Amino acid sequence: MGELLYVYDCTESRRRNARRVMFTKELYGFLYTWKTKLGVKEKRKTGLVDECPGSLAIADSTLLVPNRYQGIYSDLFRRYSDIVKVRLYAVTEQLEV
Repeated sequence: MGELLYVYDCTESRRRNARRVMFTKELYGFLYTWKTKLGVKEKRKTGLVDECPGSLAIADSTLLVPNRYQGIYSDLFRRYSDIVKVRLYAVTEQLEV
């Protein structure tokens, strides 16, 4: 089926911190906590990497994604194109090291 390699950079977003945080949360998910009468509760909100089986963050700002999720990931990067620059590569062969 094949895989895609997304390499992205958020350097422009340092001036727009809130959008960068939202992008990161949508991509990787986040843990949130709240206080109740019984104590502190926490829950994890999944991100795109969690929701798309086979997706893998292989390095900082580099994702390996199955071809079938290209539309979903490309849509996310398109929505944040004002702060994120992305390059997309088709992985045709994996070599053993």
